[in-house]
Amino acid sequence: MTMRTSRACCRSMAEDSFGWLTPGAKRHILEFLRAVAPAADDLDGELAVRLRSCGLDEGQLAALLGITPWAAANGRRVELFLQRVGRSGRMLAEAGLRPEDAAAALDECEALLIRRFPDRFQPAREQLRRAVLFTLYRAFYELRERDVRRLEALARRAEAEERRRIGRELHDEAGQSLLLLRLQLEMLEREAPEALRPQLGEAQASAETIIAELRRIVAALSPALLEKLGLTAAIRHLAARFRHTAPADVRVRIGPGVDALPMEVQEVMYRVAQEGLQNIAKHAHATRVNLSLEAADMCIRLRLGDNGAGFDTESAGSQTMCFGLAGMRQRADWLGGTLAVRSAPGKGTVLILQVPATVGMGWNVKNSNIDRG
Repeated sequence: MTMRTSRACCRSMAEDSFGWLTPGAKRHILEFLRAVAPAADDLDGELAVRLRSCGLDEGQLAALLGITPWAAANGRRVELFLQRVGRSGRMLAEAGLRPEDAAAALDECEALLIRRFPDRFQPAREQLRRAVLFTLYRAFYELRERDVRRLEALARRAEAEERRRIGRELHDEAGQSLLLLRLQLEMLEREAPEALRPQLGEAQASAETIIAELRRIVAALSPALLEKLGLTAAIRHLAARFRHTAPADVRVRIGPGVDALPMEVQEVMYRVAQEGLQNIAKHAHATRVNLSLEAADMCIRLRLGDNGAGFDTESAGSQTMCFGLAGMRQRADWLGGTLAVRSAPGKGTVLILQVPATVGMGWNVKNSNIDRG
């Protein structure tokens, strides 16, 4: 998250936390804060003594003192104070505190304020307390969500690396052993008696089938072409293979810089393009296909369209040909992106994968190359 985005989030939290108050309630809160301001230093000292007695260290103490009502009294606007509270959510989390700890500290604040203002400002105190806690709970929730996404990204990265490792071992060990077996069977077939040659030929054909299946599994685990040559070459290779399996004119447009994207991003783009082209070849009966990958409107966009048979998107979940859409959407979610599908029977299909531009910066869509087949 950028600094500008973080500030915007804190500002939004402050507006949400304080925006539901009526003008009269805001006025009473400001009157309360003006009354508290002269005693702010004394209240700070008294609260610090109470919190230290609970075993809090200096970092935790500083984080909690920043969300007190008298901390708000030093500011010009309560909204600005709540923005600081929103940013304090990370400080509290880093200090090992929970929103419940903040609520307990605010209870201590209330006990001190009751002694100072026994018969005044009770509604204003309660409303400000609710606004502070709302802001803190929301900040903690957003921090937890970011941590979950970060852990998910780490898990996906580890999973991808493990797939690549397994793929390399299958290719280097099992694959080479099978190739040697096929060669030995071929040599035995040449030298064997005529009666044994048919069986040896069948064994050699079985070895060929196993080798082809192993290559398919290795490619499914981790596309070697993508790792060796990059996303541009891998997608153009997909398009070339598609031309051999489907009678359609394919137009490919790829903007520069795609090979500089992180490998997990490249693999998602590749897999979605692969699944989309396979669906077109199997089901669409299209004569024209357009595939583009470029940056536009603050996002990285993969677009795949055809003029084929199309389908009813509302009932897509019950169609065998559309089971791959769930996997594509899941891959889009991994990158914080979206997958949109527009289709209708007889009207063709358009599939658009969009990923936030922050995933891959420095794009330039000028001078993109167009390849026709």
